[in-house]
Amino acid sequence: MLALAVALLVRRWAVQPGAPAARRPTPATPGPDGGAGAGAIRLTPSPGGAEDSTAPPEEDSFPVGRGPQGVLFDGSNVWVANQFSNTVTKLRASDGETLGTFPVGRRPLDLAFDGTSIWVTNNRTNQVTRLRAEDGAVLGTIPVGAAPAGLAYDGVMLWVANRSGGDVTRLRASDGAVLGTTAVGSNPSSLVFDGANVWVTNSGSNDVTKLRAGDGTVLGTFPVGDGPSGIAFDGINVWVANFFGKSVMKLRPGDGAVLGTYVVDDGAAGLVVAGPHLWMANTGTNRLTELRLLDGAVVERLRVGKSPAEVAFDGTYVWATNAGSNTVSRRRAR
Repeated sequence: MLALAVALLVRRWAVQPGAPAARRPTPATPGPDGGAGAGAIRLTPSPGGAEDSTAPPEEDSFPVGRGPQGVLFDGSNVWVANQFSNTVTKLRASDGETLGTFPVGRRPLDLAFDGTSIWVTNNRTNQVTRLRAEDGAVLGTIPVGAAPAGLAYDGVMLWVANRSGGDVTRLRASDGAVLGTTAVGSNPSSLVFDGANVWVTNSGSNDVTKLRAGDGTVLGTFPVGDGPSGIAFDGINVWVANFFGKSVMKLRPGDGAVLGTYVVDDGAAGLVVAGPHLWMANTGTNRLTELRLLDGAVVERLRVGKSPAEVAFDGTYVWATNAGSNTVSRRRAR
């Protein structure tokens, strides 16, 4: 029994942000007050939402490398990190045409764009690779912490979440110099910049850390749901996807207060804001969920490929990496 318990724990926290995971047991039956006990998070159902049971049209699904994970839009093209091919694929956003595939380090997971360069975290080599966006040429490889995963750019610096290190590394974008490292929670996964501060999801400690962008000082740590993964900022509030908790939470940036917790499908992973809506990759149901920012109501659920992991928005379409089918899907945003 002990060996089984250890195995389950190892499996749970070995999951990279947005990667497929084993289904978890149904949560405990709520108590008489409608909650699950002291300190329980109250969930608000996300009503409505049309269900699209059809797979995306063939012309809106494009082959990439093995185990695609991170995805970003650089203003013209879409970039995909292929974690099991150790490559990055560049696609033309207008039609999905592959413009190039470029080798990086082992197990690339996430990407960021600083205006001229694409930055990639290499989870197994503890490095970040810098590519020239124009042609994918390698401009540098910078050592960071243990098992880097999430990546964000704040206009001056790159922020790297080091999962095994339990910390975040700051890099100067102009030359890749390491400016500092800040301890955060357990298994930091994803990051987002809100214009003044950087937020980090800690999937192992079920909380998020708020860091001052100027120097990395910890400004607060706030509890969220089970297995926080994706994170996004909508211009007003911060949103957190709880991978195992089947929920998404809206936080007030000023003090981290929870403004709402909304029930969603299994495996809530990557998040992106597209106009008045929040889009989420649901790894457990092979769907994208579109929610209204105003109240968290589900607008639509759309079928994509197997095990969607991360999402990006190009101004017209939402792009989703499908880790289980080695494709990226494109669906039109409302």
